[in-house]
Amino acid sequence: MIGDPNGRNILRATTVWSKDAAFEMLMPDYWEVKLDKDDEYNTDIYLSSSEYNDDSCVILPGTVGYGVSADLEKEQWSTLTEWGTADDWYFYETVDGIRRPVFRTATFTDEDGNYYILEAQYPEENWETCNADVSNMIATFKTLNTKLEDTYIAEEIFQPKWAKIALPLLETQETKFVVDYPPTWTVENLEKNMITDTENSCSVYGGVALRDLSEAASYEEDVLVLDNNTMAKKYTLYNDTGIAYMEVVSVEYNGATYNFELHNITADNKDICTSNFESVVQSFRTYEEEIGATSGYDVFDEENQ
Repeated sequence: MIGDPNGRNILRATTVWSKDAAFEMLMPDYWEVKLDKDDEYNTDIYLSSSEYNDDSCVILPGTVGYGVSADLEKEQWSTLTEWGTADDWYFYETVDGIRRPVFRTATFTDEDGNYYILEAQYPEENWETCNADVSNMIATFKTLNTKLEDTYIAEEIFQPKWAKIALPLLETQETKFVVDYPPTWTVENLEKNMITDTENSCSVYGGVALRDLSEAASYEEDVLVLDNNTMAKKYTLYNDTGIAYMEVVSVEYNGATYNFELHNITADNKDICTSNFESVVQSFRTYEEEIGATSGYDVFDEENQ
């Protein structure tokens, strides 16, 4: 993953108990990774945010889970994520008749029996907001097949927040899809579903009919894997001098075909334009999926502008 369209950073780490059990998750860019210099926790690092005073909202990634006081009330939940299901425990205390969570542990277990514990410690105030942040991070958890060099590696990849746009298939004007595009790109022609890179002069057309590839002097066929793991067909078109001038990606999804084209490729902009174009296409999802996943998050819907 190269950056994240929602302004989040990627944390990659191993568990405390095994360097071979590696995982990653996304964290908001107002959270940061800190070293546990004072040995307050049973991890080498912890996650916290300046949004909460004095490290009062904390996540311990990959901890061992030492158990909790028997005086605390507890509730068990099962939290379903794209990677799998977490055994999710909330621990509460009641003070002056007010019940609030003190901390939470979400445990994932892989097919080899390795376990991954994410422990959250809550503040007395704003614990609801803290819990929302924690839940959003837990939802992005997934294991890594690669072995990390160090016990912990925090790889923070920042990318300015991308914009979202909902577009129809041009042929039917019915089936909608959503893609993200970089902040340096602009929607130039909605009638043609055209988005243009203002810095590099290349343009993307989405939801178009698949063109006749034989118009090119030659073309290469490859595969592009989308963020939802769909395998799309990718074509690079060449002119009669062997220079690439267009890239086409065709996505077949839920019985419909969505085609994307990258125009105005030059020797100077090819690398950056194709990289951004493929990231745009990889973010593809249907309009229904977007609305279902975001539950009210604003999307630039071209029909309502």
